[in-house]
Amino acid sequence: MFPSSDFLYDIWVRKALSATGHTVLIYDYLLTFTDEIRYIWNAPWTIVKVMFLINRYGNLVGQTAIRFEEAGILAHDSQLFCQRFAIVTKYFMVLSSESIHLLVLIRAWAIWGTRKSIIKIIVGSYVFYVLALLGITTLGSIHDTHEEYQYLDSVEICASAMPEYMWLSYLGSFILDAVTFVLTVRSLWRYSREFQSLYPSSLLRLLVRDAIIFFVFSMFNNATIVTSWTVYANTPYTFLPKGFSGPLLSVAGQRVVLNLKSLPTRTYATQDLSREIDRQLEAFELDECCSSPEDGLDDPKETCCSSPQGRDDLDDPEGGREL
Repeated sequence: MFPSSDFLYDIWVRKALSATGHTVLIYDYLLTFTDEIRYIWNAPWTIVKVMFLINRYGNLVGQTAIRFEEAGILAHDSQLFCQRFAIVTKYFMVLSSESIHLLVLIRAWAIWGTRKSIIKIIVGSYVFYVLALLGITTLGSIHDTHEEYQYLDSVEICASAMPEYMWLSYLGSFILDAVTFVLTVRSLWRYSREFQSLYPSSLLRLLVRDAIIFFVFSMFNNATIVTSWTVYANTPYTFLPKGFSGPLLSVAGQRVVLNLKSLPTRTYATQDLSREIDRQLEAFELDECCSSPEDGLDDPKETCCSSPQGRDDLDDPEGGREL
């Protein structure tokens, strides 16, 4: 049976958007390659460096393979190939999106300055979410082994329907992205008011801009997943999160890391460093301090859990005390 004109139009839109996602990924890679050499490869090996390189080059390889499939080069009217391709790309989609989320989460963690209990809840929720996502992806992969791909002999592209329950696996991403964004903006707003001498305005503007941009692209990716897997669950559009919104999300996350790395370093005075140490230690002191109040304090929780601003004279540039 020859495919309908609507189906052929959907295939054309899918191929065009997938080509766009791959082109943006390659173009941004070429634009930022010198920055990658300067700020990533020449830097010491850290978890951020490892995650960045895995996401960057994993996406280049994966999206290139997807581009070949979308061009009709790989399928060759093989139902078995499409079944395996669907399974591999499902796991690739999870690893690609969650590795860039983890990378940005690590960078956001460094500026939150929040309590250990909140950090543990967020990290625990994220780990649980990823495990649940992998579990649902595995169930979807079982479905793919029995899927019949539509008009494969005519279009040479793997197009199939999406199981009804698959979109539920990404509801948690909406919540986690929103919590991460709110905590980051809250911390940056606090720094702009309380630590103006320590954090230059250029850094704060960059952090706010990149946080907003990544949040927008992350929400766009989530919306694309939910929409294409529900409203368009029986059309070729189910592939758009893999070939279109996924690459855009990776580019946004990689830009967050490269932009931070490219900022010029700054020399701090002793008093500025002491204020930064106070800020970082505050999060680790709050839980223990607030749970074990000192004797003789009228309101120990308020005294102990107050802002580090004003503690001793280290926070007052005019105080005259030096370390």
